[in-house]
Amino acid sequence: MNNVSPSASPTVTPASRLAELRTQLDAIDNQIHDLLMQRAKVVEEVATDGGKKGTKIRPGREAIILRRLLARHAGAMPRQAIVRFWREMFGAALIIEGGQTMAVCDGEGGETRLALAREHFGPLTPVRRHHNPAQTLADLTRDGGAQLAVLPPLGEDEDGKSGWWPMLTGSGHARLYVIARIPFWTKRAEGLPQGDAYVVAAVPPDASGADRGLIALQASAEMSRTRLVTQVKEAGFEPGSLWVRRLAGDNQISALVEVEGLVAEDDPRLAAIAGLERPPIVIGGYAVPVGEGA
Repeated sequence: MNNVSPSASPTVTPASRLAELRTQLDAIDNQIHDLLMQRAKVVEEVATDGGKKGTKIRPGREAIILRRLLARHAGAMPRQAIVRFWREMFGAALIIEGGQTMAVCDGEGGETRLALAREHFGPLTPVRRHHNPAQTLADLTRDGGAQLAVLPPLGEDEDGKSGWWPMLTGSGHARLYVIARIPFWTKRAEGLPQGDAYVVAAVPPDASGADRGLIALQASAEMSRTRLVTQVKEAGFEPGSLWVRRLAGDNQISALVEVEGLVAEDDPRLAAIAGLERPPIVIGGYAVPVGEGA
């Protein structure tokens, strides 16, 4: 006689449960893929109808998206994975919009910069490698040149690769600006490239809501760092890092100051910076990376 109730559920074995979960994952993967294809269609419309011209990258907009997603994220999925997924989507979107090429400054630290650039812009983005910052920046201004330049961290060394920022102070029709600092995700896991790099393009940076601006200054060699920072603060800025280059045999110094917030080139506070040898020049800025200062 069979004592099992007709309404009783059959025994769920580990194998059957695994098969059920895999079926759920397959269905979710299809939904994700459908949404990715839908997103790609919208990107195509942005490329054709959205009015974007010139260099298509918008680091500020990307930073806004990532910060919003990280703020709403919950569950076991690592936050860094969210950054990686969307960075790949940003790279794919740029390919849909016509693609871009990046010029990477080689030499000391070049492999790290290349790795950071690959991580940030995606492995499918074409790369040109150049020996020094001057050659790297020159690639942005020639016909058929790159749209992005990836350069070493800012510094004061005139002869080294870190002192490239005065090259952005020239007054020509082909103005170049710092538009991003990478990596955007600063909590570096083991195996990820360490250090940072700056991205330059022929468009000003776009605001993300949490940004830092960069202002180039020229002053008398007699002016101290402390006084220079004070002048910037008294003009209404909130200064941060300062880099100074004192050129041998010159009675002037070139300085770069980092301030809170992006700065428009017609910002009235610029004219209020006292004691300068020439008007200050805005050379760009960047969205504050996630995790910085945490």
